[in-house]
Amino acid sequence: MRILHLSDTHLYGDPAARHYDRIDTTAALRGLLARFDAVTVLDAIVHTGDASEDGTPESYRLLHEILEPFAAEKGATLAVVMGNHDVSATYGETIALGARGTTVQDRVVEVPGGGRIVVLDSSVPGAGYGHLEPEQLTWLAEVLAEPAGGGPAGGDRSNGGTVLAIHHPPLVGATKLLRGLDLDGLDELAGVLEGTDVRIVLSGHYHHEMTGAIAGIPVHVVPGITNVVDPVTAGDHEQSRAQSGASLVELVQGAPRVVTSVFPNAGDTREDAEAPVYDFGPEQVTAIVEAAGR
Repeated sequence: MRILHLSDTHLYGDPAARHYDRIDTTAALRGLLARFDAVTVLDAIVHTGDASEDGTPESYRLLHEILEPFAAEKGATLAVVMGNHDVSATYGETIALGARGTTVQDRVVEVPGGGRIVVLDSSVPGAGYGHLEPEQLTWLAEVLAEPAGGGPAGGDRSNGGTVLAIHHPPLVGATKLLRGLDLDGLDELAGVLEGTDVRIVLSGHYHHEMTGAIAGIPVHVVPGITNVVDPVTAGDHEQSRAQSGASLVELVQGAPRVVTSVFPNAGDTREDAEAPVYDFGPEQVTAIVEAAGR
């Protein structure tokens, strides 16, 4: 499989709305996709959550109005994951979906050629952190008991294998804010994934590139489209830049191959593009974690 990995578009139903009073998120998404016009062959496009900022039906229709023609042009299957800013029920009522699992957003998306994308909804209504219910883990175990393409059990990858797509990365966050809003239950999830045909886990949420592993399976976190977080040089502040990023993921023999590009944000409405989109001090970070954390 060759996958274009996108995340965190934060679209609005109101075309005049701006993210942090600055970023035109629709223009940011369109501008980023234009950068990938030269990519002529894709098997799948995976959007790993926070598709919407306001959770409105209009924002989800806009997402699909933009992504579906792009996916069709590339011959790609489209899979969209729910994030903490999304409203899963609204998305499910607005967009016609295929077979669903235990929640409106737990489902299997088949990719021509034998691979598949398993979508998990890690969002918690009204919160920023991620959580998977026991019923979701049971459903995931049942799905993964048979490898993609219906091959023998035991992690067969000959038919392209499985991609797990989940908004909250199964990795400990790199900053105080992100650690307060990360995914819980990593040991339980690892127990389900071990020995399966999952080739890679794709996530968003952190708004910056990050790699790691769970149960020996690579995890890739893609930069955000609406902004890109600086997890290293911002010190005790939480800071993001007016940039947009995306990744190409190729499932080949051996380890997956991932390449990431980051561009100036096409939706930036501020003349001083070098100024942070936001710069939260320690007190603001604490307040956000208290309001949206566990």
